[in-house]
Amino acid sequence: MRLGPQTFKMLEDIPRIVIQRGKIIIANGDGCDVAHFLISGSAKCQRSRDLYEAHDLLSPLEFLAYETYRSRVIAMNECRIISCSKPMFRNLLDAENNLTWPLSRQIASDIVIRRGHNLEYC
Repeated sequence: MRLGPQTFKMLEDIPRIVIQRGKIIIANGDGCDVAHFLISGSAKCQRSRDLYEAHDLLSPLEFLAYETYRSRVIAMNECRIISCSKPMFRNLLDAENNLTWPLSRQIASDIVIRRGHNLEYC
């Protein structure tokens, strides 16, 4: 899931966090009450080996479907991150269409259920 230009503009005032190469951005067990957007750099999910690039939402399936993250995401190089609360993220999605949030959560939940809780996803 990538940030569109309108959504990215809405996040302009949120401070960026710099994460150094090899450091954990999301730890297994962190609460999914915070969304993490990669503004620059690249990151990798250790469980699924998914790669994230600039403007990606990190671990979108886990963020949308669970209460806690199940997988670690590591910075592959220096990364700039924006983190925002789940209610703020919902408001960002609802600004464009108020069906986006419930549909996104339902689709993520369906994917996780179909893949099973032990398979690799992030």
